Amino acid sequence: MSVYAVSKVRLDPDGRVIAVYWGQVDTRANAWASPEVVTPVRDVVNAIHAGDHVFALFPSEHGHLPDRRFMVVDYDNGWETIALDGLPTFEREIHDMQRLDS
Repeated sequence: MSVYAVSKVRLDPDGRVIAVYWGQVDTRANAWASPEVVTPVRDVVNAIHAGDHVFALFPSEHGHLPDRRFMVVDYDNGWETIALDGLPTFEREIHDMQRLDS
């Protein structure tokens, strides 16, 4: 199992995640294990299906802080994206994350 962190997202007009800026994390050192890269959301979906953990990083005055974990969301048309797991949390939702330029 690997752990990844997402610091930025790209949303479609309906607010669904279509791409992320992410990297693998070394949880023992609390540091990046690989550089962050832009990737389509299907790579995140595949990682979660493979058993990897993917967390959202939220901006703070001290940089980015890890908070909520992502889960896969299935649509009736077979399309998959990601959403934050658990109940809505003040200032800790996808729309509160930093955005990738279009």
